[in-house]
Amino acid sequence: MTNQKRGYLVAYDISDDCCRSHVAKILQHYGERLQYSIFLLRVRPSMMLDVRMQIEREIDDSIDSVVFCSLGTISQTEEGLDFLGRRGYVDLEIPTVI
Repeated sequence: MTNQKRGYLVAYDISDDCCRSHVAKILQHYGERLQYSIFLLRVRPSMMLDVRMQIEREIDDSIDSVVFCSLGTISQTEEGLDFLGRRGYVDLEIPTVI
């Protein structure tokens, strides 16, 4: 396994709100949210294994789905991505009333 950072596209379909929120927070820690349930991570392969293990602990694999797609080296990742419209996604901060 190489120590060079690589690009990974991670998409999920998770039914439980709490679980989905935990997975999103894990992915936000390591990467950039491109769309609501799609993230771009630029990490070393060993870190990607850690991310996968964290997500595996969160999901119910009988109903949830997470897809990990390796995009190659960082330069290959940047060359391979093409966006239409705005790039990235900004999470809405919704105030909580207590």
